[in-house]
This record gives sequence, structure tokens and C-alpha cells, in this order.
Amino acid sequence: MAYLVVACQVLTALTFLVAAVGKLRSRAGYAAFVAELGSWPLVPAGARSAVARTVSTAEAAVPLLIAVPATRRAGAAVAVLLLAAFLTAMVLLRRRGATARCACFGRRPATLAARHLVRTAVLLGAAATALPGQGAGAPAGPGGALIAAGFGAIGALVAVTLDDIAEVLGRPAPAPGASPIPRS
Repeated sequence: MAYLVVACQVLTALTFLVAAVGKLRSRAGYAAFVAELGSWPLVPAGARSAVARTVSTAEAAVPLLIAVPATRRAGAAVAVLLLAAFLTAMVLLRRRGATARCACFGRRPATLAARHLVRTAVLLGAAATALPGQGAGAPAGPGGALIAAGFGAIGALVAVTLDDIAEVLGRPAPAPGASPIPRS
């Protein structure tokens, strides 16, 4: 169980690190995030700036809190709260038939789809699994913890590039004899 906790801590911390950096890396990136909140009808226009500030600050806090053993549980708890709020908002938007966009990781926005619900639910499960901290079962040995951290990092890579993966998998296969690499 300790290795699963380590993997989930790394997955959660790295995913939130990329999300925070994507939003806070530049004034333009942050402005794009605030603008994207305009596509979320659950966020009133007057509250967009406060919501953006709160979300980006909390996202930046998660990896810092998880990195420190004494605050690891608090970091996972903040992640659980954020992901539960995100998932709830996504479900409400889909039920209302609203079309919203998400630039979750500071890249080009994607229209919210079922894959975003699944990704958020999986991340919520990982953050909840990270909650026990190191107190879950026998302590993780350094070798096993390193391997578990590697799996967590791979999971984070999949999570943050999910839209790119979906785009590549959604492309039709090239015609026989055609070059699979588009020429510029």
C-alpha cells in the first residue's frame, strides 16, 4: 500500500504542478485562464478573477504541500477538494448541456468531453489514495519508492497530455502509400 500511496502522491503533485505553471507562467497564460472561465456559466462574470486567483493559488500549493512530509496530507486534501469541485462543475455543465472549454494545463483550450470527466475522476481517486500519507502500511523502501514515483510520473504525463493523446488517436490512419508525417 505504501508504494501505491507514493505513486499517487507523485501523480497528484506533478499534475497540479503542471496545471499551476500553465496558468501562472506568464501574464498572458493567466489572462487566458481567466478568459476561459467565461465559458463556464457556473462562474459569474464578477467572480472570475477571484475564482482564478483561488484556483491557481490552490493548484500551486498542492505540489509544495505534498513535497513536505509534515504537510503531505494537507496537500492531498486540497487536491481532493479541488478535484471534487472540478468534477462537480463538469457534471453540472454537462447536465445543463452547456459547452465549456478547459485550458487545464495552460495549453490550448479543449471543449470539455467525457475524457475530462474520466481524467478528473481518476485524479480524484489518486489524490484520495495519497491522503493517508506515509502512514499507510509498512514504509516504502527507497528502491520501491523510486519505482512507484516513476509510475506516478508516467500517470501525470498521461493526465496532462490527455487532449493531445485523444487528438492523435482520433486522427484517421494515413492512406496506403501516404507519408504518415505531414509535411510543412
